[in-house]
Amino acid sequence: MEEYDVIIIGASLTGSRVADLVSNNCKTLLIEEHEKIGSPLQCSGLVSYRILELIPDLPKKIVLNKIKSAKLYSPNRNCLELKPKYPVYVIDRIRLDKFLFDKAKDKIDVKTGEKFESFRYMNDSIMIKTNKGVYYSKILIGADGPNSIVRKQMKIKPKKFLLGLQTTVKGEFDPDSVELWFGSKVCPNFFSWVVPLNKNYARIGLATTENTMGFYNSFLKKRVGIEKKPDIVGRIPYGLIDKANDKRVMLVGDAAFQVKPFSGGGLIYGLMSSEICADAIEKSLAENRFDGKFFEKNYDNKWKKFLSLPIIKGAMLRRLFNILPDFAINFGFYAASHKKNILEKWDMDLL
Repeated sequence: MEEYDVIIIGASLTGSRVADLVSNNCKTLLIEEHEKIGSPLQCSGLVSYRILELIPDLPKKIVLNKIKSAKLYSPNRNCLELKPKYPVYVIDRIRLDKFLFDKAKDKIDVKTGEKFESFRYMNDSIMIKTNKGVYYSKILIGADGPNSIVRKQMKIKPKKFLLGLQTTVKGEFDPDSVELWFGSKVCPNFFSWVVPLNKNYARIGLATTENTMGFYNSFLKKRVGIEKKPDIVGRIPYGLIDKANDKRVMLVGDAAFQVKPFSGGGLIYGLMSSEICADAIEKSLAENRFDGKFFEKNYDNKWKKFLSLPIIKGAMLRRLFNILPDFAINFGFYAASHKKNILEKWDMDLL
């Protein structure tokens, strides 16, 4: 059987990004269980200015809208409008995934419509089994999302999950402002969102741990006066994972819980970690080191150096919002209205 330097499971954002970054120096195989790249969509598409720093050649058509402010609604429906210091964009996530995949596909081997099943350590390689075949590699990358099969086989305990629902609806929206709605009657343990694509269309959704469909239906009806089945159903992982590596194996993106606990966004964290992962792969092959300690030093410790503190801070803020009664959140919004200049300086990626 042909052996690869690296096999990557999952061709969404992080998997394709890692594949592109290592493709010039490594013999790479990218395995994706779905036939169509970017589907099913599981993202609100709201992302910070760092997207242009991490992907400088991002096509303009992928950016659908530029957000100038965030309108935060308290349980008693008072609105706190914040205008961030840095721009926020609404992107076409399917096109983004396809763009990153297309950058890599001609330099690597690709298998779509093929599902990863298991891996097993051999003497000097790792054997990867799918529903269609067996492959051998020096390194395995699990970029297979929040329900990662790679992570499960590594016996790494997951942290916490929310269930998210979202749809795109027609209506009248402020194209310059994203809406976030808080409160136990709107969306306990998280928030509901309205992300405008333009003045006529918006992505509306929420995430929570209980009665998700009930809160989704209620919010959609109250906000736009319609009922519509969700276009997107997906789990949102959050919390700092104990480790994201083992011998010959690394996890990246949602599989590694590289997600902002307060907002649920994982795009920027995933892209940042993809670069660190790709660097660790190239160092591993150059030094012929594939042990867990090597990957811990060159991958796990490095991505956590940048992201562990933001993830811990975000998780603490998330827990605070989860335990506060509505009247306390209302008071917090009132107090925050007098400190808008401070809040607007916060970095949404490093909360």
